Amino acid sequence: MSALLYGIMASFTQPENIATSPAFMLWMFPLLAAIAVIYKTTKLRALLTKVFLRETLVLFGVLSGFMILAIVVLNLLVWLITR
Repeated sequence: MSALLYGIMASFTQPENIATSPAFMLWMFPLLAAIAVIYKTTKLRALLTKVFLRETLVLFGVLSGFMILAIVVLNLLVWLITR
């Protein structure tokens, strides 16, 4: 049991290498999906499947839109500064 525990703990000692290239920005979408699901799970009064899916997809779309907008603005700002 302790060998398994040490193995799991050892896997967290080296963080995932995520660069700043556009391909690595795709890692944010699973995180945004998890945030949307967890947030809507805690905030909806009744978990009806259709309402839950609609609300989660809307929140995921809004979060994704704002994150993409932030990425574009920050990349433009960096481009202007380093030009």
